Amino acid sequence: ISALNQGAALGGFAHNTGEGGISEHHLKGGDLIWQIGTGYFGCRDTDGNFSPQLFKENSARSAVKMIELKLSQGAKPGHGGILPAEKNTPEIAAIRNVVQGTTVYSPPGHSAFSNPVELMQFIGFLRTLSGGKPVGFKMCIGDKQEFIDICNAISVTRILPDFITVDGS
Repeated sequence: ISALNQGAALGGFAHNTGEGGISEHHLKGGDLIWQIGTGYFGCRDTDGNFSPQLFKENSARSAVKMIELKLSQGAKPGHGGILPAEKNTPEIAAIRNVVQGTTVYSPPGHSAFSNPVELMQFIGFLRTLSGGKPVGFKMCIGDKQEFIDICNAISVTRILPDFITVDGS
């Protein structure tokens, strides 16, 4: 992670954190796109729910230039969404704000919103909490109607994501 971040700094591009949170290894001089998934790692309370206060603290880091809310992704080999207890070291637990030595599951969906309108409202909330940093979302479009529903929510709420990342083919 340190090498990736330093390479991003040398290349003049941003380094996406992935959904595991921000570690000291991500802070080696490169700009960050902080990715937030359903586990809300780095911005979760003890129950695993979104924590506005922790989000505000981490998004205020000078390295964080953009926030990417991960809705879905393309194929993920293995057992995605599970951090086995034996891999949950003190370092990882601190980064993710979880109890060390426990198995941690990322839920299949977000708990901070439940529909496209609430998604857009949450994006607006994240933008406000971050002091106006760009906020977008990442998704794998498996069903065209899901994306149409998001477009309709943008129209209804008048809240525009700053970017959309499309994953998969």
